[in-house]
Amino acid sequence: MAVLVTRPGQQGLSLCEQLSKVGVSNLHHPLIHIQPGEHLAGLENRIAEVDIIIAVSQHAVEASERFLSQLSLTWPSQPIYLAVGQKTAHVLSKVSQQKVHYPEISDSEHLLNLDVLQNVTNKSILILRGNGGRELIFDTLSARGACVEYREVYKRENLAFRSDLLVPFWQDKNINQLVITSSGQLDYFISQFNQQQRDWLFTLHLYVPSERIAQQAREVGFKVVTNTFSASNPVLLAALRPDKTGQ
Repeated sequence: MAVLVTRPGQQGLSLCEQLSKVGVSNLHHPLIHIQPGEHLAGLENRIAEVDIIIAVSQHAVEASERFLSQLSLTWPSQPIYLAVGQKTAHVLSKVSQQKVHYPEISDSEHLLNLDVLQNVTNKSILILRGNGGRELIFDTLSARGACVEYREVYKRENLAFRSDLLVPFWQDKNINQLVITSSGQLDYFISQFNQQQRDWLFTLHLYVPSERIAQQAREVGFKVVTNTFSASNPVLLAALRPDKTGQ
């Protein structure tokens, strides 16, 4: 039995390394490649002007930090910092040297329930994100009277693959579990399979980081879906590793 890990870059590689250490067979097949975004220029000025900065992902933090570092600049201390998940908050706090607020459950809905976002009338809010994505944070905070803007600081590019070649290979490797960490990657992955291949795909035990994505997966046909409530590698590792009791 083995796990197919689709999360991109170093995060995906690191998860695979950790799985191997605890005896879980795995394959890494990233679905996207992360590139610098279209709206990095001028970021150094904007972050110094806003009241609140929200990072939606670790990629958003890392792309912004690389850009600021190239300019030999640091993150300002006056904005309130927030992140959608604990891991993103940890990375943002480390690079900004500021306190970062985050919800216990890593999704937009729970972020919007944080006390710090309840009274935002006339506040200027900057959302650091990739291309595309949900509009819930923007729409909700705008409705609460805030002046909200996006900065697409990184860009996701789908990586093409041959499902007719890979499905037999994955089957030969006894893949029976699958990790997908975003709604967009789930959509893209499914779109690359024909119906016969999907019949096999939907038998895999799928692990996703939110109930919204879990529901999406069930609706398209996945039979067994586990919501880990987080996309952090330690949480995913805990969900995927063998039962420590040996039962």
